[in-house]
Amino acid sequence: MFRSGVRVDDSMQAVTAHPTFADPRNIAVLATYLAALEANPTPVTGPGDHLRAAQELYDHICTACHGPNGRGEEANRVPRIAGQHYPYLRKQIESAAGFHRDLAPPEMTSALRGLRSEEKDALADYISRLGDSKAP
Repeated sequence: MFRSGVRVDDSMQAVTAHPTFADPRNIAVLATYLAALEANPTPVTGPGDHLRAAQELYDHICTACHGPNGRGEEANRVPRIAGQHYPYLRKQIESAAGFHRDLAPPEMTSALRGLRSEEKDALADYISRLGDSKAP
């Protein structure tokens, strides 16, 4: 994903490389601020194919931790995933499936690893629509 000729991931790497992020308290302050923001009312979604099947996958793989609405659980450090942008979710699903996510539990990574690419696409699309009345 590009914005103004700069890869979004690269720009975030530049931000997090700033000396301010060497102090864990500053990271906590930023995380608290971001967590308090309202959810994006119009996230980027996928093509809308196979949402019913994706709902079944979500119920099977994600609901136990992230909840049926995808809001997570702050007390247990489970992030809100509902309404995130489809491309971001797709990348995170792939990353977790590849064991690149340090905090992802093994049950999640093994379940995601077993999904076909089309299923990962549909799952990311479904999660991006959580909280939207159009989601099945």
